[in-house]
Amino acid sequence: MKLKPKDLKSFIDKDNRFRRAEALLHDQWESLLLSEPWGMTMITRADISFARALVSAKIVSTNVDLATFKGVQKFIHHNIHRLSPDVIQSLKEPFL
Repeated sequence: MKLKPKDLKSFIDKDNRFRRAEALLHDQWESLLLSEPWGMTMITRADISFARALVSAKIVSTNVDLATFKGVQKFIHHNIHRLSPDVIQSLKEPFL
């Protein structure tokens, strides 16, 4: 899968959007928050969507499994305090 132009620009620029997705995929969300004072501490749908696009395009490797129900459940359990109910629902949606 190819990245959309907006996603490709974020990847090339290594902007905040990319760093958030990368931190999510490397299970380093807390490190990201400690290294830079970000206004948004919650993981958003946009973070999940961009992270999935990066993995699908095989641009970023990951140790977080967002492709299987078991992996999603583990991710939710590990990040429950950083996920809103609507984000949790969107993560589970493909498996319902």
